[in-house]
Amino acid sequence: MKEKNINQLIADHLWGSASEKDNQRLTELLSENSELRQRFDQLLNNKELAERYRQYAAINPTDKLQVISDKCESSLGGDSSSEGKQTSHFSLLTSHFWLRAAAVIICIVTFGALWFTYDSRPKAPELSDEVIAAITLAEQSGKNQAVLTVGGQPVSITGEQAIDKVQAVNTRNSTPNTPDRTLTTHHDSEFWLTLDDGTRVHLNYGTTLTYPQKFDGDIREVELDGEAYFFVAKDNKHPFIVHTPNGSVKVYGTEFNVNTRDDAGLTRVVLVSGSISVTPANGREQLMKPGEMAVLSTTGCQFSTVDITPYVSWNTGTFAFADCPLEKLMRVLSHWYNKRVEFDSEETRQMQFTGTINKYGDIEPALKAIHNVTGLRITINGNLITISQHN
Repeated sequence: MKEKNINQLIADHLWGSASEKDNQRLTELLSENSELRQRFDQLLNNKELAERYRQYAAINPTDKLQVISDKCESSLGGDSSSEGKQTSHFSLLTSHFWLRAAAVIICIVTFGALWFTYDSRPKAPELSDEVIAAITLAEQSGKNQAVLTVGGQPVSITGEQAIDKVQAVNTRNSTPNTPDRTLTTHHDSEFWLTLDDGTRVHLNYGTTLTYPQKFDGDIREVELDGEAYFFVAKDNKHPFIVHTPNGSVKVYGTEFNVNTRDDAGLTRVVLVSGSISVTPANGREQLMKPGEMAVLSTTGCQFSTVDITPYVSWNTGTFAFADCPLEKLMRVLSHWYNKRVEFDSEETRQMQFTGTINKYGDIEPALKAIHNVTGLRITINGNLITISQHN
């Protein structure tokens, strides 16, 4: 079933015929757009308009015809002496007044619809100064690298300008059914990508994103395997959907993090701002609130409240860890700095670390920070990092 647009939702709300799901969706849209919220409140305060909706909805079809006939007689002056002269014209005039009455109602609905018509084009997300600075650091550090595959042809790229060149060449040589693009980051790199609608996607290391060169149709769809942070362009008419091995995420414009790299094969979705829904592969659609994490599996979905800091910080140039086992922490650093890690014991692996590490600095200061917090002995020999407790 096609999803109702904002005008349909408002009209149904005023008629009193909106379903619980419709009212919930209307509330979501109003919370995402302050201007729309203000206009809607002004409309509700216009008691005459809202009351005319409700009054007309409460009249049955027979009564509506009588109301119109009464108006017709009133407009003709109600003079019984002239009734015979006007009889031949009554049917025609009644039709005219019916059309006029219908026009009034249409005008009311149209007024409500046009009043709430706003720019339906996707609105590019606004990036914070921290995020913009992080993009610059990623480019300057040489970490902004990936492999773009189009039509089975992989090309190594650094930066979005390289994507534009590859796509331009492919477009000249492509068939009308242009294949989707697949972007894959290396185990020690990341990539910032701007999609056709203005959505910004930050791919973490070892991640693959499949996306179209241009979004067509009623929905915007991409596929993700790995971890990515999405700044989705707002478009209330065309929901943005991220497909993962364990289900999908549906959004109209917001910020969220998706990670499919869990050791247990789970998909973790963290909502930072706005409103999204998640649908497990074998389950029903469920709404999320900011600050919540949804864990999707083959059997369903579980929700919990989390600190969003670790899921946001990697977009702004830092790795943030809170009570994180060293084994997990070093897995991140080993990928990022292309190193191998060895622990002297299971106890050492499970020691916890809380703190932040600069993503774009050298690894030595990061290891020193870990040493200062844990007191462990950490040595580097070529590509090997050894972590042990003091003897």
